[in-house]
Amino acid sequence: MTYDEEHAEAQEDRATALLEELEAAIAAAPPGTSGWPDELEDLWDRAQEEPGLPLTDEQRQHFAARREDWEASFKVQRLLRSLQEAVERGEVLDVARAAALAETSARRGLGVRQDIALLRDLGRPHGEQALARLVKDESVGEGDRQDAREWLAKLRRPEYRARAARPTDGEELLLPKVVRDLTSGWSGGWEIENEPTPERFARARAVLEALLPGKRLAPEEPPEWEGEWLEDAEDRPAWLEVHMVLIPLMPDARLVTRERLIWAWYECERLGIDLEDATPEAFAERWAARIAAFLAQGMLEWLWREDCFAPWAQDLAMRYIERNVAVAEATRLLSEAAEAGSQWGPTADGRPGPS
Repeated sequence: MTYDEEHAEAQEDRATALLEELEAAIAAAPPGTSGWPDELEDLWDRAQEEPGLPLTDEQRQHFAARREDWEASFKVQRLLRSLQEAVERGEVLDVARAAALAETSARRGLGVRQDIALLRDLGRPHGEQALARLVKDESVGEGDRQDAREWLAKLRRPEYRARAARPTDGEELLLPKVVRDLTSGWSGGWEIENEPTPERFARARAVLEALLPGKRLAPEEPPEWEGEWLEDAEDRPAWLEVHMVLIPLMPDARLVTRERLIWAWYECERLGIDLEDATPEAFAERWAARIAAFLAQGMLEWLWREDCFAPWAQDLAMRYIERNVAVAEATRLLSEAAEAGSQWGPTADGRPGPS
């Protein structure tokens, strides 16, 4: 046996021993001690600061169980970190076993964030499959399931991008042609320019006219959220998590089709996202309107940032408010126009000058 072969065998033996130690530690861990009443939690905090605090026998038993639980969790987490390092070095060959142990540990609540990180590193297929089960397991905390969803979506992103690269031949396009031709991304607008041409403003007008819905929408579209992705994760709305699928799947307006939105519904179900719509067809209708609203929102913002307060722009802003779409940006355009006190010439189609 060569040196390289001996070295590889030694690495495999160490990884196998680590898996066995982790399996034993998970099996030996006691049941968790979460779900205590508030008064017991308060007493626990005091007992940490006051070692001589009088306790009943029952209270001592509760606290001893908690310490045992913590010690077991710390041991499992230490082994998980070691296993993750071994995975990074390419030493773990039994990936299926490693993923199964991480999944079991997560269900037991022994080191969920470490388990999710390990499953992320194990990747496809075993890590991905385990994450897909955890995101739907209500015994796992919601915050941990959010983390699992995010990493699962990242593991599946190559699939989204591959589908995005496919031609839309034979698919039902859901946005007007002028929108597909003149917008990019989901922002709708364009970069701020020193001197946009009249043609540029005419195109913006055409896009907004094409995106305006025929009736008032309820609720308002697009929905608003002012939180931070990580800092406010517990309050993150489900519709925002849908973006993890839709943006890489349909990064441009020209890719928004009924077939892709229906596929996205099933993908969101796989990720365990709490969807507003019970059927893929209803999801497709809602999100076609929502993406259109995002595009209109971006275009209205572009207009007021370019100081375009022509009568047609203000008229469109009022119509968007009436339709309950992109209300904040439409209102901003009108308020900026009022503040500027602008009076535009009747023939101005681009950046008009005062009459």
